[in-house]
Amino acid sequence: MLMCGCTHNNGDIGDLFGTWKLENITIDGAADEAYGNNIVWKFQSSIIEMQQVDDALHESLNSYGTWSRPADGVMKLDFTHTDNSYPEPGAAHYSPLPATHLPKAQVIALDILELNGSKMKLRYIDADASTTIEYYFKKW
Repeated sequence: MLMCGCTHNNGDIGDLFGTWKLENITIDGAADEAYGNNIVWKFQSSIIEMQQVDDALHESLNSYGTWSRPADGVMKLDFTHTDNSYPEPGAAHYSPLPATHLPKAQVIALDILELNGSKMKLRYIDADASTTIEYYFKKW
């Protein structure tokens, strides 16, 4: 008897599917020295999970949103979701991890600067702060 499992819920989403290790972050071209090299982003279907691991305490901090690619070279992350336990947009469970410097309770546009089977580079421009943040990922 042949048994199959579904790992691509709602079909193949292409290069993004799976787990991506956030290798480093730059802010206006300078390395973010505070980043602990301990975050992964996980993509499946239209869901994104950000997970920050604390190896010393054997704990993780998780946040959830949805993602889309409405145009070539653009990714949108939607962190405006709520549920009965977290009724207000921006609750920790549905917000980007603080170490990413992304805003809470918003739909965030990221420029896709590179995306292939093993590397991803994204850019977020915070117009209010006149800051450019770049994220460098490696497929895990």
